[in-house]
This record gives sequence, structure tokens and C-alpha cells, in this order.
Amino acid sequence: MNNSLEELYNSIENSNYYKEYKKITTILEQDSEINNLINEIKDLEKEATLLEYKKDPKYKEIDKIIKEKINILNNNQLYIEYLNKMEDLNNILKESSNIIEKYIEENI
Repeated sequence: MNNSLEELYNSIENSNYYKEYKKITTILEQDSEINNLINEIKDLEKEATLLEYKKDPKYKEIDKIIKEKINILNNNQLYIEYLNKMEDLNNILKESSNIIEKYIEENI
């Protein structure tokens, strides 16, 4: 079983899907424009959550700004490519997990 899991791990890690995901992740991490936008969105989400918790209606204005920034992010070609690579890899990981789960149910 350990060898099979190790083989599965190695096959995922050596797959083109994983390599492409890691490559685009590295590129994305170096893109200051995207990183700044992501950090702005995170900060605004924290602020909006706090304001909403305090029942301050200003959170609605911030929510609009967040939506605008998310729209900008979602129209960035590099970010779109990252999301697609991440989805591909997640599908592979999900299928691998299903295979392991099925094996365990049938054999253990």
C-alpha cells in the first residue's frame, strides 16, 4: 500500500498538470499588480466584515468596491490561467482521492 501511495504521489508531482500549476503559481507570486489587488481585496473583505458585524451600513459601499476589484482580477489573463490550472490539478487530486477511498473501502 505504501508503495502504491508513493507511486501515486510521485505520478501527481511529476505530472504536467502539477508542473504547469507550479509554474503559473510562481509567475503569479512575482506579479506585484495581482498580489496587490488580492491583498486589497482581502483587506477590504476584513473591513466589510467588521463593519457589517457592527451593523454599519458602510459595508455595502465596501462590498461594491470589492466586487469591482474582483472583476478586475477575474479579467486578468494570468489570473484566469492560474484558476484554470488550479481547477485541473484539483480535479486530478479529487479523482486520486476517490481512487484511494474506493481502494480502502474494498480492501480494508
